[in-house]
Amino acid sequence: MKKFLKATAIVLVIAMIACFAACGGDKTNNDADANENNASESIKIGVQTNTTGDIYSSSDFGEDAVVRYDNGALAVEALKNGKVDIVIIDNEPAKSYVAANTGLKILETEYAVEDYAICFQKGDEDLKKAVDDALKALIDDGSVKAIVDKYINASGDELVGVPVEAVDTDKPDLVMATNAEFPPYEYIDGDMYYGIDVEVAKIIADKLGYDLVIKNVAFDSIIPGVQSGKYDMGMAGMTVNEERLESVDFSTSYATGIQAVIVMEDGPIQALEDLDPYYLPKE
Repeated sequence: MKKFLKATAIVLVIAMIACFAACGGDKTNNDADANENNASESIKIGVQTNTTGDIYSSSDFGEDAVVRYDNGALAVEALKNGKVDIVIIDNEPAKSYVAANTGLKILETEYAVEDYAICFQKGDEDLKKAVDDALKALIDDGSVKAIVDKYINASGDELVGVPVEAVDTDKPDLVMATNAEFPPYEYIDGDMYYGIDVEVAKIIADKLGYDLVIKNVAFDSIIPGVQSGKYDMGMAGMTVNEERLESVDFSTSYATGIQAVIVMEDGPIQALEDLDPYYLPKE
């Protein structure tokens, strides 16, 4: 990810250190409570546990800077309450959170760009190939794009859900683990699951002659569950990265995701460049 470490930021840091020394270095608790963001303080970043926002933030800013939450909504609430300075999360859910909460905005520059794919237990080559072949065909015929457009670009097509309570039929089950708190990729409305991942998984299951059964679990339980064979596959706006490839296999990518930064409209962080003083030095 490109870092924006500009000369102006370096000058600002030097000036602030000089001022601190001239004032005798006396830092009070009131200063910290005021949540002033400068290079002599740490930044607090809200993330959903074990998402790529978590992984990137920990690498870029250090473990002490990251505050983990079970879902994005809790991280956003922490931002509103002043417990964190920013939230790093996928762009489409970020839009939903900003629309539902006054006083928030998304920074114009993306934090990272990534590919989403379906994860499988390592060694389950037959299922991976079958799902991947079906997915590629559905990408080629425009079915996947139509689903993405429906949720992201409001194409007007009817939403297709999957019952929360699985319906028992004579078809074999294709069990998908997800975290249904990630609109528009997966969410619950009434007694149905909806979202991009839900509908893409459903058309794959239909094409292969399966009933899609969805298990709603904590995000950080998806990969261990797939690894153990508890679930056939995982879909939850899941990014392919080197760390995850050590644990599971991935399908062809079916969507491109963006990691976005949510901030308070009147807060001190107003551009990605404002994060420059907080990045860990890289060797």
